[in-house]
Amino acid sequence: MHQQMLARYDAERLAVGLLRVIPFDNWNIPIQEGYDSHLTNEYGTLQYAPRPSGMVLSDSYTDPTSPVTVHQQSYNWNRLLNAINTGKFQKKDNCYEDVNIENLGAAIESSVSSPNPDLYGSLHNNGHDLLSIITDPDGRYKQAMGVMGTTETSIRDPVFFRWHKYIDNLFVMHKNMLDPYSADDLGFKNITLEEISVKVNGCCDQKENVLTTRMEYVNVDIYQSMFQQENPQQSLQVSVYRVNHDEFEYNIKVNNAKRKNVKAAFRVFMAPSFDEHSDRFGLNEQRRWFIEMDKFVEELPRHATHEIKRSSKLSSVVKPPGLSIKDILKEVVERKRKSTKKNVESECVCRRERYCECGLPQNILLPRGTESGMRFDLFVMVTDWESDNCTDNLDQGTSYCGVKNQKYPDGRAMGFPFDRNIDVKFFTKFLDTFVDRFDNMLSVPITIKTISTTK
Repeated sequence: MHQQMLARYDAERLAVGLLRVIPFDNWNIPIQEGYDSHLTNEYGTLQYAPRPSGMVLSDSYTDPTSPVTVHQQSYNWNRLLNAINTGKFQKKDNCYEDVNIENLGAAIESSVSSPNPDLYGSLHNNGHDLLSIITDPDGRYKQAMGVMGTTETSIRDPVFFRWHKYIDNLFVMHKNMLDPYSADDLGFKNITLEEISVKVNGCCDQKENVLTTRMEYVNVDIYQSMFQQENPQQSLQVSVYRVNHDEFEYNIKVNNAKRKNVKAAFRVFMAPSFDEHSDRFGLNEQRRWFIEMDKFVEELPRHATHEIKRSSKLSSVVKPPGLSIKDILKEVVERKRKSTKKNVESECVCRRERYCECGLPQNILLPRGTESGMRFDLFVMVTDWESDNCTDNLDQGTSYCGVKNQKYPDGRAMGFPFDRNIDVKFFTKFLDTFVDRFDNMLSVPITIKTISTTK
């Protein structure tokens, strides 16, 4: 999930003329960009500490029984890197186990599943802690921590992305040790993508493959957040300035030449076409900046061309809006008025018993683009869901965090097919030469324009 957040953040930086994120990989030099959130915690009792520019990480002795030192963090990084390069984790009993994406994540975090927390430490979590107490590392001033210390607020600090680029590089190194995907891994026999396009809904004069975003004011009810209670009769509206996009749909034409109906998974990505120097991305560089936009399953009739229209509102990376007490009361009334539950929930493909709290808000599904139009490469790939399926069909919010108490619903790796280096025998340099090798893939250039609005 953090890799996807980085890809999206870099797309936003490119849109406003900034360089892509530089990883925080030298802990002994000052952090040039400072940050002050001007936030308090949910109870209003804690003012998050600012982080002035030019600060340097220091050892933390806030818990004298378990100090966190910068040198120890460096040791942990080197031990993790050694495990990746050798392909082996050393366990507590001095036996070894093969490195895979699961135990690597557990070791970096670290979680209770870490192969050896005493040896590999807690690189990710301790990094957050050190950055959050950078202005008072030994607690002598009794200062509150910064926003990097809590899950709800850490993404506000620009150093969050620098830290996670550093962490993500470990996973990239691991993936680079794996063999590239083969033609069998990437192909889907007798399935041919014939056409793909996107178009904004309800705009007859809107050009194909041009999507639009804008900034807008919306009213948000913060009564529950302010007073820590829900009261259907009370509200406290504030006006929030946010990005949004015009709803759009994917138009996909696919041919199934097989003798039977096929359940197929459609994997939709997009990535900026050009870097900060206006140079076209080569594929093995661009692959790290592909943003997953959707993943869904369709049954393709045999010996037929099937046309699919897929609304952006149904994206698997978007979480359904949360339900307040007011929303629940409205839903109860609506259910009484209508005869079936299906009618009430027709707008939401997320089943309530599944975990769907993880994902993007609908309004930030698209990168903002630029006023003149920012070019992206839209990529669609079709794979065999009969072999990919682990649990059930995909719902909203499942791409990032999966399904509650079940396996991740996709047998392919997160980010497939861009999570590994692409074999050079499948392309010359750019995405289009890669796509040309496989009938079950297509790419098309699209433009994202942001429409100027007055505040």
